[in-house]
Amino acid sequence: MKRISTLLTVLILAATVKSQTATPFAQYAGNQMIFNPAFAGAHDLLSTNLSFRRLWTGVPGSPGLISFNAHAPFIDQRNSLGFVFQRETFGPQIINLVNVAYSYRLSTGAESSLSFGTQIGLFNSITDWGLVTYVRHREDPAYGRGQRLVTNSFDVNAGLYFRARSFYLGLSARHLTTPRLDEITVRDANTAITVYSHTPRQFFLIGGYNFRLNDNFDLRPRFLMRHKSGAPFTISGGMDAVYNNRFTFGANVMSGLPAVTLSVGIEVIEGLHLSYAFDMNFGIVRPFQRGSHEISISYFTHIWTNMSGRRALRHHFR
Repeated sequence: MKRISTLLTVLILAATVKSQTATPFAQYAGNQMIFNPAFAGAHDLLSTNLSFRRLWTGVPGSPGLISFNAHAPFIDQRNSLGFVFQRETFGPQIINLVNVAYSYRLSTGAESSLSFGTQIGLFNSITDWGLVTYVRHREDPAYGRGQRLVTNSFDVNAGLYFRARSFYLGLSARHLTTPRLDEITVRDANTAITVYSHTPRQFFLIGGYNFRLNDNFDLRPRFLMRHKSGAPFTISGGMDAVYNNRFTFGANVMSGLPAVTLSVGIEVIEGLHLSYAFDMNFGIVRPFQRGSHEISISYFTHIWTNMSGRRALRHHFR
C-alpha cells in the first residue's frame, strides 16, 4: 500500500508540473512569432518585439514571462528567418527557450500568401528546490531535496500562416518533442521510483480581420484558440480600435482561468510601437491577486523597398 501511495503522489505531482507551462500573452495577435514560426517574414517586414508579462501580482512565485523575437524575409521575400528567446518563471522553476525559425511563403493571389514554418532549438528547465518552503506535508516526494536540477531538451515547433490584405489565419503546434521539465525520485527500503515530467504539445488556431472604416479608423477583431493536454481548452477573443494607425485601444476576453484584458498602444516614432495591457482576473485566483500586467515594445520597418515605416505598418495589422 505504501508503494502504491508513493507512486500516486509522484504521478499527481508530475501532472501538476506539466500543466503549469506556457504563460499566455494578452497581446497575442502582435506576438505570434512566439507560437507560430510561419509568421516569420509574413508581412515583408523586419519585425522585432520585446515583451514583459507578470500574472497575478501579489501572489508569491506567480508566473512571469520575458520574450524577445526578431524575424525578416530574405531578398526574394519567399524565405524568412527568425529568432525567439523566452524566459518563463513560476515558483521555483525557470524555463528558457531559444529557437531559430525558418519559413517559406507561397503566393496564393495578388494580395495573399501561405507560409510554412518550423522552429528548432533548446528547451532549458531549471528547478531550484531550495526555494520551496515546506510548512506541512513533509511526505511530499520533493521534500528535503534542496537541490538545483537542470535539464536540457531539443524543442521543435511547426506552423502554417495564411495572409490576405485584410485577413490572417494561423495554425501551429508547439513543443512537438515534449521537452523534459523535471524528475522526481522516491525511494523506500526496496524500491526507487523515478518519474519525469514533460511539457505537453500545444496547438493554436489564430485569426483576425481588419475593417477599414475610413482613412483614420480601423477595427481589428481577433481570436485565439489553444489546446494543451492536462489543461482546459481556452478561447480568447477581442477587438482593437485603431486611430490613424498610431493609437490603439483594445479589449479581450479569455476563458479557462477567465480574464478580461484592456490594452492601450501608441506609435512613439515611425515604426516603434509601445503598448500596455492589464488583465482583470476572475475565477478561483481573484481573491488572492491584484491583476496581471504586460508591456510590449515592437519595431517594424520595410527593409527591401523604399516604403516608409508607417505605410508598411498599415499592412501589418496586429
